[in-house]
Amino acid sequence: MSASPLLDNQCDHLPTKMVDLTMVDKADELDRRVSDAFLEREASRGRRITQISTECSAGLACKRLADGRFPEISAGGKVAVLSAYIYIGKEILGRILESKPWARATVSGLVAIDLAPFCMDFSEAQLIQALFLLSGKRCAPIDLSHFVAISISKTAGFRTLPMPLYENGTMKCVTGFTITLEGAVPFDMVAYGRNLMLKGSAGSFPTIDLLYDYRPFFDQCSDSGRIGFFPEDVPKPKVAVIGAGISGLVVANELLHAGVDDVTIYEASDRVGGKLWSHAFRDAPSVVAEMGAMRFPPAAFCLFFFLERYGLSSMRPFPNPGTVDTYLVYQGVQYMWKAGQLPPKLFHRVYNGWRAFLKDGFYERDIVLASPVAITQALKSGDIRWAHDSWQIWLNRFGRESFSSGIERIFLGTHPPGGETWSFPHDWDLFKLMGIGSGGFGPVFESGFIEILRLVINGYEENQRMCPEGISELPRRIASEVVNGVSVSQRICHVQVRAIQKEKTKIKIRLKSGISELYDKVVVTSGLANIQLRHCLTCDTNIFQAPVNQAVDNSHMTGSSKLFLMTERKFWLDHILPSCVLMDGIAKAVYCLDYEPQDPNGKGLVLISYTWEDDSHKLLAVPDKKERLCLLRDAISRSFPAFAQHLFPACADYDQNVIQHDWLTDENAGGAFKLNRRGEDFYSEELFFQALDTANDTGVYLAGCSCSFTGGWVEGAIQTACNAVCAIIHNCGGILAKGNPLEHSWKRYNYRTRN
Repeated sequence: MSASPLLDNQCDHLPTKMVDLTMVDKADELDRRVSDAFLEREASRGRRITQISTECSAGLACKRLADGRFPEISAGGKVAVLSAYIYIGKEILGRILESKPWARATVSGLVAIDLAPFCMDFSEAQLIQALFLLSGKRCAPIDLSHFVAISISKTAGFRTLPMPLYENGTMKCVTGFTITLEGAVPFDMVAYGRNLMLKGSAGSFPTIDLLYDYRPFFDQCSDSGRIGFFPEDVPKPKVAVIGAGISGLVVANELLHAGVDDVTIYEASDRVGGKLWSHAFRDAPSVVAEMGAMRFPPAAFCLFFFLERYGLSSMRPFPNPGTVDTYLVYQGVQYMWKAGQLPPKLFHRVYNGWRAFLKDGFYERDIVLASPVAITQALKSGDIRWAHDSWQIWLNRFGRESFSSGIERIFLGTHPPGGETWSFPHDWDLFKLMGIGSGGFGPVFESGFIEILRLVINGYEENQRMCPEGISELPRRIASEVVNGVSVSQRICHVQVRAIQKEKTKIKIRLKSGISELYDKVVVTSGLANIQLRHCLTCDTNIFQAPVNQAVDNSHMTGSSKLFLMTERKFWLDHILPSCVLMDGIAKAVYCLDYEPQDPNGKGLVLISYTWEDDSHKLLAVPDKKERLCLLRDAISRSFPAFAQHLFPACADYDQNVIQHDWLTDENAGGAFKLNRRGEDFYSEELFFQALDTANDTGVYLAGCSCSFTGGWVEGAIQTACNAVCAIIHNCGGILAKGNPLEHSWKRYNYRTRN
């Protein structure tokens, strides 16, 4: 018996017209409308099958219906189908809608997953990560802007990934189905619309360890010009601030704005700014050598708030490796890395592997650890709970790993990101040389893996900028601002503090001169070495709790050395030479910096040596800057003589045009910045939250980047300064602006990991 025309038509076009849901922009409504579409499709299929069966024999109908569709029907049973979603861009969706009968061919090769577009506890970045792991194909957010909802047979092949949602054990298993025409994988396209999963916001976002965004609080307080105030009947405290770095200056400035008029700053050195130190050369004052902080990522939202506030927001890109022409020297062989292109082939495995890790995360045994990009995306989109719990899983599994052992575990395992297992020690050495974006990380390989990963998640390795005026201009402008008739600079005493002690309800400050002063409140920003050795604050628990003392005494401070050379001309422009050089010798990283881009005949500046840890420690054996420069120049000349021949100071003046600094031997610093070793992140927690611990308030508060989760970054210095100011205002009876860190419900982590 031949089939009826109706049967032929239904077998050729069994999927009816898809439901258009592109105008739906609410998750709950999309959920309901998609469910209705699936229910209607199933009901429609049932009606069609019944109608067809009345026109021909059941056997023929079932045979025809089974061709390329749902084979369960031929067995006389109910069709067993699942709901799934194909995520595509607007252009691909247009092709599907235009192709009509050929729509199935358009989606062939794509992966459908059982994750709905109205699932609000799954971020866009997680979706990208899951799709890559299931399909092996990379996509951008623009490629996932829309979806096609399908019914797919349970007989279709699938793969399931365990994707953690929350640290308390909740896990989302994402199942993927590869759509193919070969083998007649049965599916129907039911509806299409826009993907409503959480998207990133364009504004600021919190750092991963804090989950509190300080920038909106500062923005909110801009109108009033203060973060708090004291009612007329409340006495204002007498406050001492130890250290005139950026943290101490922000503390003093904000206290003055809040109405505290008795503020004194003690600074042991003869300058202000601390590690925000820009050295201006006598013969070219617009050329500045950044002896401390020199790279400023836009994700440092508090820093950029103050830069904008004081008219310093005009920044230029820092010439990091790969963003400019870069010369790589590995085992005596030279390689050129052109700006904006892939690095030389020798470096492809480590370069691609690290970038795959950033996007795809790490698949280990029973779980997919969230990618750094996915966690950053969650922070941007406000999905704080997921960001918190994803980070806690990293802490649990990698908290006791050094950066070196973590890299080994990830890239020597069975599922290395990028698909290629790294070799040891060859790829190790290449990665140490190339680094993760801002130069080689070899010297800090024994720091904690988590310490490096948090910098990436916080966005501090992205789009780093340099300050044309010199970053010292920020502390100078803060110090010179007149508040209520007085400036911060007028409150600075350049004298060393020898001891800080409790004396009944007051705090006694003893100076190097032997003079003592009593204060109601004291903020200490002078660095961990000074807190322990000079101020003697960790000798007992009269001021700080034992865990805080332990954190001060045991936190690791990184050694760092810089040597700058001002040259007669910008020789790298004259002779078309790369402006960045990475080497595996003693020079390590060389950067050519142009502070006078408007003047082609202006002076050049070369950071000829920027080293950390062991590489820095070795240079301490050569304290004379001329001798050290000659040593570095000779090392560079062996691999790159065309570059080294220009490394002489302008006017042959080594005294004025060469400057170096070793932060480890700086008696007022005791190191460049805090960098946790593996398993020591709880030290940062103790230091950061000390000022916010109202239950144990002794009137002495810690601040500064070394007391934050981001040692070496200005952001942590400003965050802790804000904490200290809020603590003083609150403890002394003042009134704080809404949304301040003291009233925030902090979602803390367990840093004492169990892996």
